[in-house]
Amino acid sequence: MTPPTLTAHARPRIAPSLELAALGEVLGVTHSGVLVELYAHGLRAGTAVVLEWVPAVDVCWLDGADAGERNALRVQLAADDRATVDGLALLDAWLTTRPTPEFFEAGRLAIRVRLHALDDEAREATLDRIVAICEAAGRAGGGQFSVGPLSKKERRHIDRIRQDLAQPG
Repeated sequence: MTPPTLTAHARPRIAPSLELAALGEVLGVTHSGVLVELYAHGLRAGTAVVLEWVPAVDVCWLDGADAGERNALRVQLAADDRATVDGLALLDAWLTTRPTPEFFEAGRLAIRVRLHALDDEAREATLDRIVAICEAAGRAGGGQFSVGPLSKKERRHIDRIRQDLAQPG
C-alpha cells in the first residue's frame, strides 16, 4: 500500500500552520492567538524584524498616518541591517491601511515576550530603540518641514507603550 499524498486541496491548509510555526520560532512566541493575529496582518518569519516598528505604526495612526510619518519609519527601517524589501513593503501596508487594535495588542505582547528573553542590558537597549522609533514617527507628523515636537497625546501614548512593553511577557 502506498502512503497517502497531499492533495492540492490539503496543501494550502498546511502551509499557514508551517508558516505560523516558523513565525513563532523566530519571535520566540508560543501564544497561537498572537501568532494568528500577526500572521493575518502579513508578518512572516522573514519579516519578523518589522515587529519592532508596530508600536511606532500605532503612534502614526493616532492622528492618521501621513507621508512624513511613513517616510520617517521607512528611513528608520531601511537603516536597520536586518531590513528586507518585503519588510519595507509590509511596513508600508500597515501605514496605508490602519491595522486593527487587536493587531497592535498582539504586537506589543510579542515584543514583551521577546524583550524578557533578553538580558537586562539588551532588553533596555531594545526598549530604548523601539521608543526612539516611536518618537521619530511622532515628530515626523505635522510640524514645520514634517519635523516637530511630540504632541501631549503622542507623548502619553509613547509613555504607555514603554510601560506596557516593560511588563513581564
